[in-house]
Amino acid sequence: LIHFIKRINKINISMGKPKAKARRGASSSAPGKPNKQKETKYNIEDILNKAEECLDEYKYELAQKFCERALQMDNDNVRALELTSGLLLDMGQVESAQHCLGRAIFLQPEDGHSKYLSLAQIMSGTESRDLYRKGIELINNRISSLAASDESLAELRRDLSNALVSISEIYMSDLCDEPEAQQESEQCITRAVEADSTNPEAYQAQANYALVTGNTDVAKSSIQKSLELWLPDHLKFLEDGSGKETSLSHNFRTSTVKILLDLEDYDNANKILDALLEEDDQVVSTWYLLGWSNYLRSKSDPDYSGNARHYLTRAQQVNSVAPTDDTDLMDHIRTLLDELGGVENGDAATAAENGDIADVEADRVAEILDKEAETEAADESNGDVMMQE
Repeated sequence: LIHFIKRINKINISMGKPKAKARRGASSSAPGKPNKQKETKYNIEDILNKAEECLDEYKYELAQKFCERALQMDNDNVRALELTSGLLLDMGQVESAQHCLGRAIFLQPEDGHSKYLSLAQIMSGTESRDLYRKGIELINNRISSLAASDESLAELRRDLSNALVSISEIYMSDLCDEPEAQQESEQCITRAVEADSTNPEAYQAQANYALVTGNTDVAKSSIQKSLELWLPDHLKFLEDGSGKETSLSHNFRTSTVKILLDLEDYDNANKILDALLEEDDQVVSTWYLLGWSNYLRSKSDPDYSGNARHYLTRAQQVNSVAPTDDTDLMDHIRTLLDELGGVENGDAATAAENGDIADVEADRVAEILDKEAETEAADESNGDVMMQE
């Protein structure tokens, strides 16, 4: 934080009309007139509101300028520190973000839960768990002080539910060797559902826990409850705008797909993957999961082998344009393509890297695309979301 403050203090940010350069030797004020101090046009809350707007619109450079100006005005303003930490995280500067959040906690340890939850997300193990617990304590204190009709309760309950989910995940990962891990994880998930029964993340955590502990029936029931809370509305929104676009993250929905594949619910998995492609078709993992889904289906129906080969080859093509740093994923794609066969060794990867998928068994790819087009036309009235090339 010290280095960050020192750096921003060197930056001159003009908040209004640019000043004209003074002539050499000229006085900065007119002769005979008192030198009045220029009034500040904006207060710190105005500047922070502008910073939030820029962050919401992904205008990071402009948001950075507003945050720097706010910290110049008051480098112990907690709201400015929290906003700056979010900006730093978006820029990949995790250590600086930790310093900002740590300072905010030092300044207001008993007021405001969000800084604890934000810092918990970038810590691990017991440190992360304890930060979540403190955030949960402050949320519960806040909830108990509000009237039952208060509009902020829904958001607080969602924050509470998600924090409990996060603790359960810590006990299933970093702290899985602790003797109380299974009991704590299960209790946190139960409390998460109780805190907010409309939270898809709570039911998905319940499904994941059930899978890990071998209770497939509960896993199927829980993941269906999670899907019902967001997927139909999201698909309607993509189809004709009548539904509601989900705010669930890309990573969450990718995790949803993995659970569905473990449960052999390929139809819902493909609906989510197709929707992810509509948002961004330059993500390697989405194409990989489509390929993996079809590969798994090909074990019982060989007709899916061509689809699997197509999607996996497409994943290689996308990787040549927007590379992933997941080497294990790319190794698995190559392994699957080798197993699927159908082209000479190396030809699929070469053609994909050259950006010409038509060179890879063109007849078969055309057949796949024709089949998808026919299916789309037949199901159009049912509102199915089909993948667009």
